[in-house]
Amino acid sequence: MKTSLDTKALLKHLSYGEHIRPARDWFTLLSVAVFLSGCSLAWNLWLLHTVEAGGVIGNEAASARFDTAPIQSVQGVFEGRKNEELRFTREYRFVDPSR
Repeated sequence: MKTSLDTKALLKHLSYGEHIRPARDWFTLLSVAVFLSGCSLAWNLWLLHTVEAGGVIGNEAASARFDTAPIQSVQGVFEGRKNEELRFTREYRFVDPSR
């Protein structure tokens, strides 16, 4: 069974004809925009759920161990800043030279 695509009938169906119908065009445009926004929202929610559950996106497998040295060095920097802030509030005494 051979089917052929009748392009003339399709173009006639999509053409304006004698009357312009802007309401149809706006409804079509808004329908497509709402549909694409819904698809985007569903994809992003699925992606968020996958990442929150610890899943991996793509073909790359998650490594079981990672180097914690950079994290510890950053935590050390913040700890040093916290200690210095405490020293400013408790130990250091500043004299106002304008008095």
